[in-house]
Amino acid sequence: MAESYDVIIIGSGPAAMAAAFPLAEATKRVAVIEGNRFGGTCPNFGCDPKKLLYTRSETAWQAGKLRGTGIDGTTSFKWEDAMKEKNNYTDSVYKEIEQSMKQANIDTYHGYASFINEETVQIDTITLSAQTFIIATGLKPSSLPFKGAETLLTNEEFLNLPSLPRSIAFIGGGYISFEFAHLAARAGTNVHIIDSGDRGLKAFDRDHVQALIEQSEAIGITFHWNEEISSIESSDYEVTIRTDKQTLTVDKAVHGAGRTPNIKKLNLEAANVDYDGTGIHVDGTLQSVSNPRVYAAGDVTATHSLPLTPLSSQEGSVVVHNILEEQKKTLHQGAMPSIVFTIPKLAKVGKTKKRLDQEGIAYYVKNTSMTDWLTYSMIKEDQALAKVYVCKKTGKILGADFLTVYADQWINLFSLAIQLELTTEQLTSVHYTYPSVLGDSGNVLPIQ
Repeated sequence: MAESYDVIIIGSGPAAMAAAFPLAEATKRVAVIEGNRFGGTCPNFGCDPKKLLYTRSETAWQAGKLRGTGIDGTTSFKWEDAMKEKNNYTDSVYKEIEQSMKQANIDTYHGYASFINEETVQIDTITLSAQTFIIATGLKPSSLPFKGAETLLTNEEFLNLPSLPRSIAFIGGGYISFEFAHLAARAGTNVHIIDSGDRGLKAFDRDHVQALIEQSEAIGITFHWNEEISSIESSDYEVTIRTDKQTLTVDKAVHGAGRTPNIKKLNLEAANVDYDGTGIHVDGTLQSVSNPRVYAAGDVTATHSLPLTPLSSQEGSVVVHNILEEQKKTLHQGAMPSIVFTIPKLAKVGKTKKRLDQEGIAYYVKNTSMTDWLTYSMIKEDQALAKVYVCKKTGKILGADFLTVYADQWINLFSLAIQLELTTEQLTSVHYTYPSVLGDSGNVLPIQ
């Protein structure tokens, strides 16, 4: 006989955690099923370990820039030692997450869930039933249409390399490739990025991306644009990548060419859950359009939300409300900042020029180089750039793009401004500390 729950959550990442604990606090009987490490990609194989490694590479970069100006000696980013520190975190965090669930009276199961029918799932030989299901299984690397694609390292495998090879290629020109390429290059590896398009990071400002590419080339990253891969041949010692233009041999190659909803093993047909290649079809309340027992949250849905941890957590919270309350809540995400952790960082929030032109909104753009500002000249940053889009009629901030090591601080400020519909006058009327990132050049923001 199947063990019965009020809510079964499949997956244990940010969306799942944002749902599991409040449901348990509401005295619902909750189970969480995880096929890999509890906590999902972000704390184990993504955001957190990447940022831990990035912080050390950034420190080495900063020390190198300031050498001879009061900073002495040689500082380098040593992958092997940084990985030991990373492992201290990742080897315990998933255990702590699962333990916190158990302490909250949430039952945990290890394995891959597969639906038997609309109210029952199976994990190996165990069957579980529930009144309500939340699917929050996230994304996995996309299948690629060339021979040997299955031999590519995944993001998880790259972040578990005890040492880096002499040469490495990243397939695709998105977040994963750029961020990992910068880590590898700054640790002394010969790095290549191969992409079928004419540029990478297409969601970001074209001018800023080009500036980032030029700075990436300066640290030894080689870009191969407009190249279609025909095959990849891997051995124990090398990887041969054949494209329509060349043959490239490296020691390792990494999949950075997109991710797809992780739903293959769920047997969603048995649960009458509609889906396609973009994810599970849900309505505005994140309820399945075909099975009212099922909700989906996070990157696994077909809502076209950005694959970002805060958005997944927000969706998990919306699902909790809609399970517990009769008055349904619809998803309203607003402007969400997005950032690429390279050196310099690349960030954006709000509407792009393309979107504003499509919507016919009258706007002006403030295009600013902050390179000579005190904050950036002090750290000897190569280039610090800002673009801010402002509504001509209202003066409200509509969108912003930044390229600088301080882009994360700037983008948070402008995310606040957009969410609260602040005008340039309101934003510039605030007093900021001086000298600081936001209070530089006599409190002049890049909208003045």
